[in-house]
Formats: sequence, structure tokens, C-alpha cells
Amino acid sequence: MSFQPAQPDSRASDADREAAVTLLREAALDGRIDADELEERLAGAYGARWRSELAALTWDVQRPLVFKRVGRPQVNALALVSLATGFLWVFWLGSLMAIVTGHLALHRIARSGGTEYGRTAALIGLLFGYFGLTTLLAVILYASF
Repeated sequence: MSFQPAQPDSRASDADREAAVTLLREAALDGRIDADELEERLAGAYGARWRSELAALTWDVQRPLVFKRVGRPQVNALALVSLATGFLWVFWLGSLMAIVTGHLALHRIARSGGTEYGRTAALIGLLFGYFGLTTLLAVILYASF
């Protein structure tokens, strides 16, 4: 929560004061202001009537920018396992494994936030897995008649 005065001439609310106090305390924890200055500014923040007064107290202690290094996305290993086991049926156990790993891969890819890819491989593995189970069902039904 950062304090950004929308209209500097408007009256400060309790929420505005608390946001300014939170910002000042975070600045003190980061070492950007010392304890004496913190006490002085907190007293000013709690006594402020106008948003411009709060802005004057917090103008030099705004939160620093944090840069997040984004790595290169990686292929989800379960997507590749799903694709490989979908191709290699191995007495239809591969089909079941392709379905399970394909669904797990899709779930992990969706929750990765862009750090993993391989959705197409997982979907193709699922397609082959369901095709393999369908053929197993057809063989069982054909053999029973």
C-alpha cells in the first residue's frame, strides 16, 4: 500500500495517514531514515490534516523499484513424458501413463506463470493416450462377441 495523494489540497483520511505511516516505517526498516527522523515524521503524519502535508513527509521515502529477472522458459518434462508414452503404447499401459502425465503437465504449465511451456506436446500425448485406451476398449468389446 503506497501513499499517492490524488488531490494535494484535500483533507487526509485515517487510511491516508496509516498508509503514510506504513511507508515511513518500511523506510526506517530499510535504513533510509533513522529512528529520530522516524519519530518526527510519525508525529507529523498523525497530526496531518491535509494530503499535501503527508506528501511532504513521504516524498523522499517512496518504495524502491524491484527488478525481477525473468529466466528463459523451460519445457515441462511431464509434457515430454506424455508425448513419448503416447507414442509407445507398451500394452496400453503407456496410454494410461500418457493421460496421467499429460493432465499433470497441463496443470503445471498453467500454474507456472509463463516459466514453462510444452502445452502442445502434452495435448498430443493426451490425444494418443485417449486413442490408445479407445482401441483397448474396442479390442475388449470385439473379443467379447
